[in-house]
Amino acid sequence: MTEHELRALAAHVDLPEERDLAPAVRARLRGRPARRGWLVVAFAAAIVAVAAAFAVPPARSAILRLFHLEGATIELVDELPPVHPPTTLDLGVRIDPDDAERTAGFRPLGSSLLGRPDEVTWDGGLLWYRYGHVRLLVSQGVGRERSELVKKVYEPGTTLHGVEVGGEQGYFLTGVRHLVYLAPNDLYREERVRLAEDVLLWQHGPLLMRIEGRFTEAEALRIARSFQ
Repeated sequence: MTEHELRALAAHVDLPEERDLAPAVRARLRGRPARRGWLVVAFAAAIVAVAAAFAVPPARSAILRLFHLEGATIELVDELPPVHPPTTLDLGVRIDPDDAERTAGFRPLGSSLLGRPDEVTWDGGLLWYRYGHVRLLVSQGVGRERSELVKKVYEPGTTLHGVEVGGEQGYFLTGVRHLVYLAPNDLYREERVRLAEDVLLWQHGPLLMRIEGRFTEAEALRIARSFQ
């Protein structure tokens, strides 16, 4: 039935008079503890926080599944938004590897397997390490300081596995298409969104660790466990 037909039907339907429910509601509220009002406010605030986390990047579909690490959110959607491949990979300002701790304010981890990186950059929230000889990209950041440094969005056809690295939670993504979203910060006023290759995300104490490249899950875990 169309909206026009429903409006026309309303003129021929007799509805009973509405009851004044206010006195009964007020009477019941007087008998309840005042803390329920705070529970309602807290619940509403939680809903707003969840809605804000889902706001970007914009997917053209509902969120089907959600996973969390400190500083990272991973979302499964049934269709990704269109994203054009960037002409350059913008990962912040280049810094001397020896200045990474002073610049970022935390002690970054080094890999006994990968050795010294070819380049280190700082984007205001994450340190990025390029290892050109093995075509790998590694990022590190303090996840507890910001609720969402990184967001991953993937669609069916991309596989996500829960893994363990050094006794802590991680996730391995591989497959067709998935996006990485980097939150705005003091250096970048707008979010950065791009397509990503295979990715392993994991916690290492207070740090959110991420490696990206073309590797198997076993290879990714071997690399991750080399960071100390």
